[in-house]
Amino acid sequence: MLAVAEDGEVVPHSREKMKGSGLLEANDRLEAVRRDVVRVLEEVNPDEVRILMPEQRYEASYPQMAPRVALETVVRLACSGAGISVEMLNRASARSRVGVSKTGRLEDHIREVVSEPVGKYWNAGRNLAAIAAVADP
Repeated sequence: MLAVAEDGEVVPHSREKMKGSGLLEANDRLEAVRRDVVRVLEEVNPDEVRILMPEQRYEASYPQMAPRVALETVVRLACSGAGISVEMLNRASARSRVGVSKTGRLEDHIREVVSEPVGKYWNAGRNLAAIAAVADP
Protein backbone atom coordinates (compact mmCIF):
# COMPACT_ATOMS: atom_id res chain seq x y z
CA MET A 1 0.00 0.00 0.00
CA LEU A 2 1.15 3.53 -0.70
CA ALA A 3 0.52 6.81 1.04
CA VAL A 4 1.89 10.25 0.24
CA ALA A 5 2.23 12.97 2.85
CA GLU A 6 2.98 16.66 2.41
CA ASP A 7 3.67 18.86 5.41
CA GLY A 8 2.60 16.08 7.78
CA GLU A 9 -0.78 15.49 6.09
CA VAL A 10 -1.80 12.49 3.98
CA VAL A 11 -2.77 13.66 0.52
CA PRO A 12 -4.81 11.82 -2.12
CA HIS A 13 -2.77 10.19 -4.85
CA SER A 14 -3.90 8.15 -7.82
CA ARG A 15 -1.70 5.21 -6.82
CA GLU A 16 -2.70 3.64 -3.53
CA LYS A 17 -1.69 0.05 -4.05
CA MET A 18 1.01 -1.73 -6.00
CA LYS A 19 0.77 -5.32 -7.07
CA GLY A 20 2.44 -7.24 -9.85
CA SER A 21 0.10 -8.86 -12.35
CA GLY A 22 -0.76 -12.45 -11.49
CA LEU A 23 -0.60 -13.23 -15.21
CA LEU A 24 3.16 -12.77 -15.33
CA GLU A 25 5.88 -15.14 -14.19
CA ALA A 26 7.46 -14.31 -10.81
CA ASN A 27 10.56 -12.57 -12.23
CA ASP A 28 8.52 -10.60 -14.77
CA ARG A 29 6.11 -9.61 -11.99
CA LEU A 30 8.98 -8.18 -9.93
CA GLU A 31 10.23 -6.21 -12.92
CA ALA A 32 6.71 -4.89 -13.56
CA VAL A 33 6.48 -3.76 -9.94
CA ARG A 34 9.89 -2.10 -10.21
CA ARG A 35 8.74 -0.16 -13.27
CA ASP A 36 5.58 0.87 -11.41
CA VAL A 37 7.63 2.05 -8.44
CA VAL A 38 9.88 4.08 -10.74
CA ARG A 39 6.79 5.71 -12.33
CA VAL A 40 5.36 6.59 -8.91
CA LEU A 41 8.71 8.01 -7.78
CA GLU A 42 8.81 10.18 -10.91
CA GLU A 43 5.22 11.39 -10.30
CA VAL A 44 5.59 12.11 -6.59
CA ASN A 45 9.27 13.06 -6.46
CA PRO A 46 9.50 12.28 -2.72
CA ASP A 47 12.23 13.51 -0.41
CA GLU A 48 12.25 10.12 1.27
CA VAL A 49 10.43 6.79 1.21
CA ARG A 50 9.52 4.94 4.38
CA ILE A 51 8.68 1.26 4.61
CA LEU A 52 6.83 0.31 7.77
CA MET A 53 8.19 -2.86 9.30
CA PRO A 54 5.89 -5.55 10.75
CA GLU A 55 5.14 -5.70 14.48
CA GLN A 56 8.04 -7.03 16.59
CA ARG A 57 6.05 -10.12 17.52
CA TYR A 58 5.07 -10.83 13.90
CA GLU A 59 5.28 -14.51 13.10
CA ALA A 60 4.99 -15.86 9.60
CA SER A 61 6.31 -18.75 7.59
CA TYR A 62 8.75 -18.19 4.75
CA PRO A 63 6.03 -18.57 2.07
CA GLN A 64 3.95 -15.94 3.89
CA MET A 65 6.82 -13.47 4.39
CA ALA A 66 8.82 -13.90 1.16
CA PRO A 67 6.49 -11.84 -1.09
CA ARG A 68 6.64 -8.90 1.32
CA VAL A 69 10.43 -9.03 1.52
CA ALA A 70 10.68 -9.27 -2.28
CA LEU A 71 8.43 -6.23 -2.79
CA GLU A 72 10.28 -4.23 -0.14
CA THR A 73 13.56 -5.07 -1.87
CA VAL A 74 12.20 -3.98 -5.26
CA VAL A 75 11.04 -0.67 -3.76
CA ARG A 76 14.43 -0.14 -2.12
CA LEU A 77 16.30 -0.87 -5.36
CA ALA A 78 14.07 1.48 -7.36
CA CYS A 79 14.62 4.21 -4.78
CA SER A 80 18.34 3.62 -4.80
CA GLY A 81 18.40 3.95 -8.57
CA ALA A 82 16.51 7.25 -8.29
CA GLY A 83 18.78 8.59 -5.54
CA ILE A 84 15.97 8.59 -2.96
CA SER A 85 16.72 7.46 0.57
CA VAL A 86 14.63 4.71 2.12
CA GLU A 87 13.98 4.35 5.82
CA MET A 88 12.97 0.96 7.16
CA LEU A 89 10.75 2.30 9.92
CA ASN A 90 10.08 0.05 12.88
CA ARG A 91 6.72 0.42 14.54
CA ALA A 92 8.09 1.55 17.89
CA SER A 93 9.76 4.50 16.16
CA ALA A 94 6.61 5.23 14.16
CA ARG A 95 4.55 5.25 17.37
CA SER A 96 7.00 7.58 19.06
CA ARG A 97 7.16 9.98 16.13
CA VAL A 98 3.39 10.31 15.78
CA GLY A 99 2.79 10.35 19.54
CA VAL A 100 0.56 7.34 20.06
CA SER A 101 0.50 4.76 22.85
CA LYS A 102 3.00 1.92 22.90
CA THR A 103 0.24 -0.52 23.82
CA GLY A 104 -2.14 -2.29 21.48
CA ARG A 105 -1.85 -2.66 17.74
CA LEU A 106 -0.70 0.34 15.73
CA GLU A 107 -3.87 0.04 13.63
CA ASP A 108 -5.90 0.79 16.75
CA HIS A 109 -4.33 4.27 16.98
CA ILE A 110 -4.68 5.43 13.36
CA ARG A 111 -7.52 7.89 14.02
CA GLU A 112 -5.39 9.67 16.62
CA VAL A 113 -2.99 10.59 13.81
CA VAL A 114 -5.12 10.72 10.65
CA SER A 115 -8.72 11.54 11.54
CA GLU A 116 -10.31 10.77 8.17
CA PRO A 117 -9.52 7.89 5.77
CA VAL A 118 -7.80 8.91 2.54
CA GLY A 119 -8.45 6.58 -0.38
CA LYS A 120 -10.33 3.36 -0.92
CA TYR A 121 -7.80 0.85 0.48
CA TRP A 122 -7.64 2.57 3.86
CA ASN A 123 -8.63 -0.43 5.98
CA ALA A 124 -6.64 -2.86 3.85
CA GLY A 125 -3.30 -1.49 5.06
CA ARG A 126 -3.11 1.95 3.50
CA ASN A 127 -3.78 3.40 6.95
CA LEU A 128 -0.47 1.92 8.10
CA ALA A 129 1.30 3.34 5.06
CA ALA A 130 -0.14 6.71 6.08
CA ILE A 131 1.37 6.40 9.55
CA ALA A 132 4.78 5.79 7.98
CA ALA A 133 4.28 8.72 5.60
CA VAL A 134 3.51 11.24 8.35
CA ALA A 135 6.06 9.89 10.86
CA ASP A 136 8.72 12.53 10.28
CA PRO A 137 11.87 12.20 12.39
